[in-house]
Amino acid sequence: MRLINKLIGYCLVFIGLLTLFSLSANCYVLKGQHVLDLMLEKNNLPRRFFIDQTLTVYNSGFFTLKTEYEQWVRYQLPEQFRSDINSDDLKQINVASGDDALSIIDGSVVSESEIWADHYKDIFFYRSREKLVKRLEDLGIDFSVTSLGRLEGTICYVIGARYPDESVPQLWVTKDTFLPMRWIFDLSDRNDDMVSLEIFYKEWKKYHKSWYPSKIEFYQGPEIIRSIAVHKIELNPGFSKTLFDIKSLKTYYLPQKVQEVLPDAVQSDIEKRIQDFKKIYE
Repeated sequence: MRLINKLIGYCLVFIGLLTLFSLSANCYVLKGQHVLDLMLEKNNLPRRFFIDQTLTVYNSGFFTLKTEYEQWVRYQLPEQFRSDINSDDLKQINVASGDDALSIIDGSVVSESEIWADHYKDIFFYRSREKLVKRLEDLGIDFSVTSLGRLEGTICYVIGARYPDESVPQLWVTKDTFLPMRWIFDLSDRNDDMVSLEIFYKEWKKYHKSWYPSKIEFYQGPEIIRSIAVHKIELNPGFSKTLFDIKSLKTYYLPQKVQEVLPDAVQSDIEKRIQDFKKIYE
């Protein structure tokens, strides 16, 4: 009986030490907003940069069935972004400027709101921590919660969740380098059902004094649905202001409703391309 009592006592002491260690460890977890400050400082992105990359879109359920597009991306910080695809089967422009956005396909304005796939750029889009916090909060992250977690052997700050809970929106930032590694967020689909999406930022490279991932992957559940492979980055190139001027772009490109006055054959082709666009980007 004495031996059993001793064993029980040792177990209680051990549990108490584990609890104390856990509480002490949590005291040293940085606040989420402080982690973002260090992340922005680490990224150290220039005012302007140009990216030549390949966007790959995977058919649902078929990893080997994919479509690849050469995509040119321009950032003009703060808060201006543009991506261009100019291929034989798709000519597409996405622009975000402040809170405004525009999507154009084959000369037709198809949306004045941002597509979900462009959210990957949010962590590079802002120079202000306050504005980045607001964007992440709008996408569901609770900045009152930060914990430590492990991903692929790397210790990360998990902003918005208590590790290992993956059921709520959260941003993972590496503890040692303060580079973003994983972002989970929820968006409503076409049926207004909430869908959980994940973005992984991988293979970070240094360009002069700035950092940017050379691979970005998008997942819905266990299934990869798109990826980005960065081939080249130019720092501080010259950009025309009109590239990001949404008001000017709207006057140049016809909105979809104006296209209705075009001949039937042309209109039919435009509608087909718009539907193809939606299948790829929604």
